[in-house]
Amino acid sequence: MAPSDSAFPTVKSIARINSLDRKHEATQFFGCQFYPYTLPGVDPVFATVGKAETIVCRPRTDDESGVEIIRWFKDDDENNSCVWSQDLATGDPLLCVAGQPPNIKILNVKTGELVRTLIGHGKEINDLAISPLSPAILASASMDYTVRFWSLNAAHEQQPCMLICGGEGHKEGLLTLAFHPSGRYLLTGGMDCVVNLWTIPDLPNDVTGTDKPTIIHYPHFSSSAVHTDFVDCVAWYHDLILSKCANENKIVLWRIEGFDSSSTPPSPGSAPTTHEFRPTRSAFGGTYQRLLQFEALETTPFYMRFSLFCQFGKRPILVIGNEKSKVFFWDLQSLEEWEGSSKDGDENNDNRFKIPRAKKGIARKILSKQRESSVASTTTTTTNTGSSGDPNGLFYSASFNTTDENIEGNSRARQKFAVDDPFKTLIPHRTYVVPRVTFASRQIAWSVGGEWMVVVGDQGMIALFTRQV
Repeated sequence: MAPSDSAFPTVKSIARINSLDRKHEATQFFGCQFYPYTLPGVDPVFATVGKAETIVCRPRTDDESGVEIIRWFKDDDENNSCVWSQDLATGDPLLCVAGQPPNIKILNVKTGELVRTLIGHGKEINDLAISPLSPAILASASMDYTVRFWSLNAAHEQQPCMLICGGEGHKEGLLTLAFHPSGRYLLTGGMDCVVNLWTIPDLPNDVTGTDKPTIIHYPHFSSSAVHTDFVDCVAWYHDLILSKCANENKIVLWRIEGFDSSSTPPSPGSAPTTHEFRPTRSAFGGTYQRLLQFEALETTPFYMRFSLFCQFGKRPILVIGNEKSKVFFWDLQSLEEWEGSSKDGDENNDNRFKIPRAKKGIARKILSKQRESSVASTTTTTTNTGSSGDPNGLFYSASFNTTDENIEGNSRARQKFAVDDPFKTLIPHRTYVVPRVTFASRQIAWSVGGEWMVVVGDQGMIALFTRQV
């Protein structure tokens, strides 16, 4: 079956943010994230960062369009990444911001104060992530080829660096990282076209707070075979992996053969070394398996990032924006549900489209198992395009004819939903064109419950989407 219209958000408003001092052109936003430590539907605050500007906003939930700006931080740094944390003692919301120079600033959004600055990386920081195990565990990916893990606990303020993943992991700068939902594994990608998986020990550990952080020299999985260019975005879909790189115009869904997060993590000594060159090295007993590809046209520059909404009991939605104001959506659950149509109205016709059950393409059984295992003040100038419906005709629907009356429609549906060939790209289930402006999307974020989605990018653009869930 095709995904319903309600699965996808519609744009509520768009805004172009100028610099705070009004002396410069609109900034280029690179990062954004909704505050994750609230219940679904409760005060959906988000932050966005670009160069000298860090802005904290909330959507206006009344009949007015736009966003309410809660905090506006400005400094002289070139920031590109942000991630939320929480003060362990007070519960205050903390925002971690980084870029160039390679320092991480911890901002208290409630008080507006700079809490502390983390120093240690030797080159620009390109991504940040907070562990799902604790808001006090922060990871940062840098152009110095390393990932550093930091303790945000005030008890470790003098020596906050707990762990460094480096050594033989990457040969060029890092662009992206992502924690597994278990918190025990970390994915990294970089300018060497490599995707690595690191096994993370229990943190904090015995050396936390000292000047001798733990060092991990080798990842437990490393591959330069998945992508051909700079890897700029990685994410987990339960135990499966989504990743993209510059110049390929697609997102790849794949899995590490033998990897099972419910098993005991491999020992440090089992990590494969680089003494023998292989494009893929793994401690899990195999290589990797490509499962699906999603077509994302005009996403050739690096640092254009997709986002996955994946919450228990809700339809998983994959989304990415491109260079031409388009936003592409895929309803991943529909890939399991769709089985095509019979040619002659016979439901038992062997020629009808089927999801493979025992082939190398991804099957309903694999995806179902993965999903079931998961367990969550100033007003800007805006253009209101409506919170529901499609008054401007800007949507391209994923609906299709399921009878033999429209063979061409069924062929189009195969391009959207058929999963029998891992090397054919699936075209978007829905495409939205942000009206009246042309800009490149850089990052997309979802609110905790999926009611809100924000797209940020060049020219100071913030596009706010909403849906009923």
